[in-house]
Amino acid sequence: MRARRELPATVVVVLLALVVAGCSTIPGSPRPTDVVVREVAPSFVHGTDGGSADTLAATVVTDVRDYWSAEFPRHFDRPWRPLDGGFFSVDTSAPDDEPPPCTAEVSDIEGNAFYCATVDAIAWDRAALLPVLREHYGKVAVAVVLAHEIGHAAQQRAGTDSGSPARSEAVADCYAGSYTRWVVDGHSKHLRLEEGQLDGALRALINFRGFASSGRNDVDAHGSALDRVSAFQHGYRHGPPHCTGKIVENRQRPISSPDAEQSNQPVEQVLRSGAALRAYFAELAPAGRWKAPEVHRFGATSECARRRAAVIHCAPSNTVLVDRDDLSELNHTIGDQASVTLLAAGYARAALPALGLPTTGPAADRSTACLVGAYTGALVEPGSERVVPPTGPLTVSGLDEAVTAVLAIERARDSDALTGFDRIAAFRTGMRDGAQACGS
Repeated sequence: MRARRELPATVVVVLLALVVAGCSTIPGSPRPTDVVVREVAPSFVHGTDGGSADTLAATVVTDVRDYWSAEFPRHFDRPWRPLDGGFFSVDTSAPDDEPPPCTAEVSDIEGNAFYCATVDAIAWDRAALLPVLREHYGKVAVAVVLAHEIGHAAQQRAGTDSGSPARSEAVADCYAGSYTRWVVDGHSKHLRLEEGQLDGALRALINFRGFASSGRNDVDAHGSALDRVSAFQHGYRHGPPHCTGKIVENRQRPISSPDAEQSNQPVEQVLRSGAALRAYFAELAPAGRWKAPEVHRFGATSECARRRAAVIHCAPSNTVLVDRDDLSELNHTIGDQASVTLLAAGYARAALPALGLPTTGPAADRSTACLVGAYTGALVEPGSERVVPPTGPLTVSGLDEAVTAVLAIERARDSDALTGFDRIAAFRTGMRDGAQACGS
């Protein structure tokens, strides 16, 4: 696996074609509604060009202001105070543009957004950030990123900013989650969201690394991919009162393996992970009930040959089918732990009958994601050598790869299918609580 890094936006686009699935294909596709239902003119934004990017940003920050105006007094016993320094839009494609607060030159904000605590202001790059978020993850991604930045302002007003970058970033992600739930629940005047549209928000969180609250572009301060989605989902489910610094201490199991600079292992090495996966799932299933699947390349004689993907479990033959070209592309684009994760999902799907778990529908998807999380968590347990794949121990960057793979597994196209948001929640449950939690 690679040393920890930011993942390019194109990664998720590639991943959407590299899926783990069952044999069936359900026709049709969801029709997402437009996120924006009432635009706000960006006339109050410093440096705006009045274009569509700033109009979207102005609509979002106005909506987040409405949220905090209603919720802040309820939870912190004081009124919400508008940002003293306001909002700044910067065109980083124009080097002579006026740099925003907390920066020396325009290039300092390229591809980013940040909260400047010294002047109580928020700035964003309308040229290299907002269009990229919107194109690759949808308008919901712009909403979540800017809600995160205003979350830093909320910490300043609530007096909960501890000075620790890691805590500050986790709380801001949590606040972004609580705001998003408010929108999904139908309280917003400007935006409309459904839970099925939240996958883009999570993809943006795990791929976007803005300035940390310290003013540095610090990937580690923002936490791992799992840290970020965990904090966001915590806020989404529990609201602002539960967005405290403790969510940092309550992160998932610690990972001690260092992120060394090393190349990804080839697909052939990934496929040797079968022995470790068989050992893990054999321990879970009652004696005599587990029959490990065989791993094969896709072939014309397979019952599932028409359902091509990087990895699938073919239930009629109890085989895990692999497209090596797709898996190689995944290895190159994301990392070998992403490939191991997809292979683990195939084995997890095969284990469902032996474990007495549902084998079809959203319940099967949830149990599969949970078991993949349980296996991933087992990789950092003492004495885990027997289940560690040949690609090596789990590192923080490897966990990022695993989370990216779980989130980007293509959603089946029926309205009852499990969303990536729910898959990640199930993965977290398995990683935190183990396989015994995957049937509840």
